[in-house]
Amino acid sequence: MIPPEPIFRILFVCTGNTCRSPMAAGALARELGTEGARVEVASAGTAAWEGQPATEGAIEVANRDGIDLGAHRSRRVTPVMLRAADLVLVMDRDHLSAVQALGAEPRRTHVLSDWPEPGEPGLPVSDPFGASIEAYEECWRRIRRHVKRVTPQVLETLRARSV
Repeated sequence: MIPPEPIFRILFVCTGNTCRSPMAAGALARELGTEGARVEVASAGTAAWEGQPATEGAIEVANRDGIDLGAHRSRRVTPVMLRAADLVLVMDRDHLSAVQALGAEPRRTHVLSDWPEPGEPGLPVSDPFGASIEAYEECWRRIRRHVKRVTPQVLETLRARSV
């Protein structure tokens, strides 16, 4: 049996696509539960080296919550990816500028900590690359918090598109 075509596509974007964006994609896929089959959740990086695994820290903190990032391989964000996404969530304002320069549609592109409004801009998702496991743990806590805010919006969109 062929799985149904996703009705909503979300792309998370960070810098190297080895820490924040794969963690966010894994967290959202988990949060969506059974509805996740109707959503394509992907990640990419603005300066990613193709084919790199998630960092050990990202794998470790996600794995503690039962999310396996072991098969993840990095990829660089492209205009095609951005056009295909219904929602692009980036980790910071530099990423926002970078994806908009590649043609991301502004009304569908947001900083994760800012969306949906009013968001929690006081809780930015800092890059833990090369830092301590504690930095990864804090990054993971913030990603999970933001993903929990985003999930109801995604579910509402799914309901609206199913009608």
